[in-house]
Amino acid sequence: MPKPLTFELIGDTQLVVTRDFDAPTALVWRAHMEPDLLMKWQSGNDAFNVVECEIDATEGGTYRIVHSSADYTFTITGTFLELDEPNRILQEEVMYLPDPTPPNLVETLFKAKGQATHMVVTMTLPDAQTRREMMETGMLDGMEISYKNLDALELA
Repeated sequence: MPKPLTFELIGDTQLVVTRDFDAPTALVWRAHMEPDLLMKWQSGNDAFNVVECEIDATEGGTYRIVHSSADYTFTITGTFLELDEPNRILQEEVMYLPDPTPPNLVETLFKAKGQATHMVVTMTLPDAQTRREMMETGMLDGMEISYKNLDALELA
């Protein structure tokens, strides 16, 4: 079982999240880009489930992911700026909590480690306050819960 995610704050505006998965890079990529797979690993274990997921996995394509619990719903939308399957995703993302956050530039790198994958997610926020507010949401805990679900997902 992979170790939990680690994170590092860089400067005033960046957050870098690192995580390993016991699955080949191509399968971890698919889990991030295919709506049916994404809905499985981003749902459950923390009261939130993905209730809607639309992904146009092309450069310039958009995505919309709606997370819902018994008493709260938030939506993540974005545009894929660059895609290099299965190595790199560059996207611009906005969260609706319910008001929209400033755009967040997200780069996700997938690197093969034998039959496993090392993933690095770099989020660049517009300013220190936006990053601080994002960190205060408990987002990192939710990410790790989802990543544990991804660990358990049968991707073959």
